[in-house]
Amino acid sequence: MKPIEKYIETMENKDFAGLAELFTKNAILSDYCSTTASQEEYHIYGKEAINMFFRNKFGFRRYSIMEAEVVNDTQAEFIANFGGYNIMAIATVREVDENGFIERLTVRPK
Repeated sequence: MKPIEKYIETMENKDFAGLAELFTKNAILSDYCSTTASQEEYHIYGKEAINMFFRNKFGFRRYSIMEAEVVNDTQAEFIANFGGYNIMAIATVREVDENGFIERLTVRPK
């Protein structure tokens, strides 16, 4: 399974621990969709921070995705829900390490 497919699977299942395991220790996850939902952009640095961030977002029902579709080897489209506000989004795996772990991933409005 490709990293983008694993990313979508863990996001749909709200598996914050599994999501964090897809990333390298010093990975960067940037989400630019949140500004459309009148929130700050998310720039999360490191596997541990990704785990903690999504544990809170999923736990308090402040973030989810739906209708996800992998469109190629590095991108997927979905509807991102920010606490009730839906935004069409596209996630792109920008870099992976030699072991297939994500080093950099961005999410942008579509």
